[in-house]
Amino acid sequence: MKRALARNSPVDADLTPLIDLAFLLIVFFVLVARMSGEQLPAIPLPAPADIAATPAGASRRIAVNVLSEEGGAVLTLGGERFAADASGLDRLASSIAQRLRSEPAMPVDIRADRSLAYRTVEPAIDAITAAAAQVGTRVTIRVCALQAEGGTP
Repeated sequence: MKRALARNSPVDADLTPLIDLAFLLIVFFVLVARMSGEQLPAIPLPAPADIAATPAGASRRIAVNVLSEEGGAVLTLGGERFAADASGLDRLASSIAQRLRSEPAMPVDIRADRSLAYRTVEPAIDAITAAAAQVGTRVTIRVCALQAEGGTP
């Protein structure tokens, strides 16, 4: 047997307990937030010794730039310029070797101008391998190509 529903039966919901619960939760979270803030004392953070500190998560690396100039290519490392001839490459190799002595596992990035041919980048790779041989370590070389106008990789 089906039960007949009354057409005009109102449905009432008492929301008072729900509102009380919401206010109790708000009060609870406010009190917990205040107590957890009191447990953390103010700690003065140390200032970095080196102004050019490496950001968290960033790995240290050696970056050799191979840029095109009138009359050939020029290599730079840490603001120092090296000619692409034998004496400049020897100076570059000893500068890289000096950095590798302090941290032998440091990777070396070669950032080359996209307009350069490989034969102008190859001496930089040879200088890096010569530096690794001087130190007696293996080195990871990563090559990045830059836009011809000096843009981003």
